Amino acid sequence: MIVRNEREHLAACLASLRDVVDESVVVDTGSTDGTQAIARQHGARLIQDRWDDDFSRARNVALAAARGRWILVLDADEQLPAPERAPLRDLLRDHTPPASPPANAFALVVKSSSDQGLTGALARLVRLFPNRPDVRYEYPIHEQVVTSLQRARLPILESNIQLLHSGYAQTERTLGKQRRNRQMLEAQIAGGREVSGLTYFLLGGACLDLDDLEAAVRAYREGQLRAAPGSEVARGSQVRLATGLVRLQRTEEARAGLPAAAADCWHPELLVLHGECALAAGRKEEARGWFERVLAWPDGAFFPPCNLFAVKAQALLLLGQHWKDAGRVALGVELLRGALACRKAGVDFTPGRLHTLYAQQGVAPAAP
Repeated sequence: MIVRNEREHLAACLASLRDVVDESVVVDTGSTDGTQAIARQHGARLIQDRWDDDFSRARNVALAAARGRWILVLDADEQLPAPERAPLRDLLRDHTPPASPPANAFALVVKSSSDQGLTGALARLVRLFPNRPDVRYEYPIHEQVVTSLQRARLPILESNIQLLHSGYAQTERTLGKQRRNRQMLEAQIAGGREVSGLTYFLLGGACLDLDDLEAAVRAYREGQLRAAPGSEVARGSQVRLATGLVRLQRTEEARAGLPAAAADCWHPELLVLHGECALAAGRKEEARGWFERVLAWPDGAFFPPCNLFAVKAQALLLLGQHWKDAGRVALGVELLRGALACRKAGVDFTPGRLHTLYAQQGVAPAAP
């Protein structure tokens, strides 16, 4: 891992790995809060390095120092939960040949959560791969190892082993990271270094979090143009572009860029965006139908990552407002309570629960 001023998180991270890894390599890029001492206390090999606005270079310093056959990459604000440790050991045992190097990498599930894992956004990220000199990180920010794995022709397999990420639980910390990210991404674009659709997608995310909506829209448009049609980045840019346009109240423009049919929506946020566009146009029953569909969506690792419980809570809030405006105050209140429980306590709100509530109130679901 690479760290800087991670006194708050590092001890828990390293402790979660104690019984799993053979060595911990920590590259410190200039901490001033005692992070180095914590790393040493937990038995890590500490390498003091400079910071030059290049995450990949720092990551690769750590990779070059590692001596194991496998590399497991974590950030300091991540942990390997106790129930995941035995499955990880089993995975490594099953995929480590006795007399030859490991022949594949793994994408693990990273859960970004602000409530100790009760709810959160899931993402599949390559964090476990063979220790080889030709496998290195690329891009100065939001660094990627996938490109070198592909050149090395190492297959990437999926695993359900989950890491818990708490780094975005604090709003000010998140905004600080995004200010830094925006500056680095804009410098990367200005310098013409490894610029792709993903670069603009990531810039759009920073601008969206910082509430610079016009800049976010421009970045997502450019991300769509530069990404391969139908690729993850192109589709993710489509979702976030519509998000920015809805927040700018340019709902007709947003609606024109959304899949027309519910069956073609691959991301739960698309349904909420459709509903918000319909509401803005005064099509209240159509909007209700979109919000109700969200409740049937199964959880998973989406791209762009999202907290499904938060998306369902948003749909329930809008449904509750719909019924309150229609004079069904008791029904609206129950939906608002459901939204609160979903968002704050991780209590799922299913279509079955909605149908039961509607039946009690003498209301029919919207037409499919």
